[in-house]
Amino acid sequence: MTATPGGLPSAVPPPPAHLAGRDRVVPPGERLRQVGRALRPGRDQLVDAGATLVLVLVAAAGFRTSFYGPQWVVAAVLGALVGLVIAHVVQAARLPGLGPFVGLVALAAAYFLLGGPMAVRDHLVAGVLPTGRTVADLAHAAVPGWKDLLTTLAPVDATGRLVALPFLFALVGSAATYAVARRWRAPWAAVVAPLALLLLSIALGTVQPAATWLQGAGFAVVALLWLVQRASRLRSRLQSGTARTTRAGIAVGLLAVSVAAGVLAGPVLEARSGQARTVWRTDLQPPFDVAQLPSPLAGFRRYTKPNQADLFDRTLLTVRGLPEGVPLRIATLDSYDGSVWGAAGTGAIGTADPGAAFRRVGSHLATAARGREVTLTVQVPSGGYREVWLPTVGAVTALQFHGPRAEQLADQLRFNVDTDSGVLPGTIGPGDSYTLQAVVPQSPPEKLPEQLDVGSATSVDTDSVAFVDDKLDAWTGNAQDPWAKLVAVARYMRSQGAYTDGGARGSSESVYLPGHSIGRLARFVGSSQLAGDDEQYAATLALVANRLGLPARVVLGAVPEPDGRVKGKDVRAWVEVNRADGTWLTIPASAFVPDRNKTPDVQQLRSQQRQVGAQVPPPAAQNPPSLLQGPDQAQNDTKAKRAKRGPLDPRGWPDWLVRLLIFVVLPVLLLLGLHLVLVALKRRQRRRRRLVGPPSARVAAGWQDLIETSRELGRPVPRTLTRREQVPQLVGAPDDVGRLAVTADASVFGPGEPTDAEVAAYWADVDTVRDALRRDAGRWRALRADWDVRTLRSGRRRDDRKAPRR
Repeated sequence: MTATPGGLPSAVPPPPAHLAGRDRVVPPGERLRQVGRALRPGRDQLVDAGATLVLVLVAAAGFRTSFYGPQWVVAAVLGALVGLVIAHVVQAARLPGLGPFVGLVALAAAYFLLGGPMAVRDHLVAGVLPTGRTVADLAHAAVPGWKDLLTTLAPVDATGRLVALPFLFALVGSAATYAVARRWRAPWAAVVAPLALLLLSIALGTVQPAATWLQGAGFAVVALLWLVQRASRLRSRLQSGTARTTRAGIAVGLLAVSVAAGVLAGPVLEARSGQARTVWRTDLQPPFDVAQLPSPLAGFRRYTKPNQADLFDRTLLTVRGLPEGVPLRIATLDSYDGSVWGAAGTGAIGTADPGAAFRRVGSHLATAARGREVTLTVQVPSGGYREVWLPTVGAVTALQFHGPRAEQLADQLRFNVDTDSGVLPGTIGPGDSYTLQAVVPQSPPEKLPEQLDVGSATSVDTDSVAFVDDKLDAWTGNAQDPWAKLVAVARYMRSQGAYTDGGARGSSESVYLPGHSIGRLARFVGSSQLAGDDEQYAATLALVANRLGLPARVVLGAVPEPDGRVKGKDVRAWVEVNRADGTWLTIPASAFVPDRNKTPDVQQLRSQQRQVGAQVPPPAAQNPPSLLQGPDQAQNDTKAKRAKRGPLDPRGWPDWLVRLLIFVVLPVLLLLGLHLVLVALKRRQRRRRRLVGPPSARVAAGWQDLIETSRELGRPVPRTLTRREQVPQLVGAPDDVGRLAVTADASVFGPGEPTDAEVAAYWADVDTVRDALRRDAGRWRALRADWDVRTLRSGRRRDDRKAPRR
């Protein structure tokens, strides 16, 4: 028997050893063994960890068709392991109220510290430590990176910053799955997060399924086995045979229902399997609109002679590795709006994917084309090619840039796999080079076939080109089918037409103006002799083909010289016709454009001069920037229009300062603000306990406040003990704390109610004891106690009554 400070006897047991506080010094070796025992996983924890790892990786298998190469698999596995370790450590630490917050901070730190060497692997110090560029790439991948993945043509090269997405997916997914499994006992709660990850990976995937059997049957089997194992933990160990029989019957019934559902639903699902798969990327519109770019065909005369750019004999490109006779493709123009032939903003003619357009791509591209594979290198010499269109060849399967701007160009590239055309909004220019891998036809056709099975869809409003109808009968002769008529028109253009680039300024041929609008082509067709260059001939032949019901498009390209050089005189325009199988047949310029030495006759020149003098030509459309000013002038004009930024404009701050504010100052301010909010809420709650309710309830609330304070400081006091039995458990409290317990018992169980002055004095003593408890625990423990939100979640007593505030 012991005596309390108030003089009343009480059978108070001695405090346990683990609550002895400073009275017992724990050796360092024992402390390490305690930590090791807390971190050592048990049988149930190992089962939860294994199931978590398998389900998360099965869900991550949905990235298989989105990435090219095995690096994303390594990133996903490492991310799942790191997330699992973090979740286990946080759960083993049993931080009161701080577990979710500490877990999020640890996951963020792991992502930015380990994401570089484990996933991105670029811009690292000694191959391990992340730099500011690495952190910026990881931050970009975590926020807008999902949009980049969906708007990038799959498969994406798994060597850039987008490979951080599988790492982040598995990191957060495994941590969330394991944390939920260990925190909630309900069996079904553990599979909610993996199922959400599975649905997310499918939505982020491609139209082609990544792993049907693995993500379907494999995921279901593992999830069901895990649910059964978790459910067995809740059952009593002492059960009768009847319970086992019941569970066996339920299992057989579920199996029968599953088989029946598969038999009945299987034919329906198989019948629907031919329909297109719906994922997020199919509903997204590409952010880049190529229709805003000027038509490169409108600037064809920049490459002819004479011209102001003087590109006719200048080397624009040098090509190595391209077979002789295979042309370079500069731009594919599959849309005509009455003014120019341009690139369509959406899918090409007859494609299975109507949403295909110019998208972000990686270093590898998927193609179904057949032919011989070639690898070529394209270089831009000084004073050479400078345009937004990227010269390519055949069906591109791989593309890699070289030089100081390689990374910038790869990030800017937008590619259309239907037309095999690439666009660089920042332009490609002198000093740039790139390597192409492509599939080209085995041998280009020497002459046009007599018969051709063509497609049916056209890309042009044929009613707007009815002006060619008056000439078709004269040009086609006795040809019957549309393809034969088109071949006859091409031969007529080649044999009866004349070639002219408009001649020098002031010459007799200057009456032949550039352009291929409806007005210009109507004049071109209506002349007694066709006279023009590749621009007019190719534009007209493509319109004639569409008028005949043959889907056709115009291509601007070049045929390199035997030494691999491409000069302005090598740039040509030709026409492609869509076959029924989806491929395109090339009608080369040599099949419909007259020889360049065949100039218009004198009578035709006089007729054109009279037409020019009799009518005023319509105003020309707005010329492309490349025709009006050089790159230096455009850059100077942009700088002149740019407003000066003040010192308070964040866009003018250095990158290191912006990263410091975002990743250091802003999180610290958020944590400080959250800490102040929690402290203010707890003060408000303590003030309410002190002022609201009957006096005896307020005294009891004061003692309860001490018990909750001790629990927040990591020294829990059993709630089943009486107040006097709880006194020795308050480690670090003053010796006279027993007086507070006796007073609380007297106020609750004694006759009458204490006065307001006695309640205020009691709470003053409570504040003194509370401050002593926090000082004894130390600053770090006191700071952690401020973040414990369990006190805020505790409900008010039912017998509390509203009392006036004082």
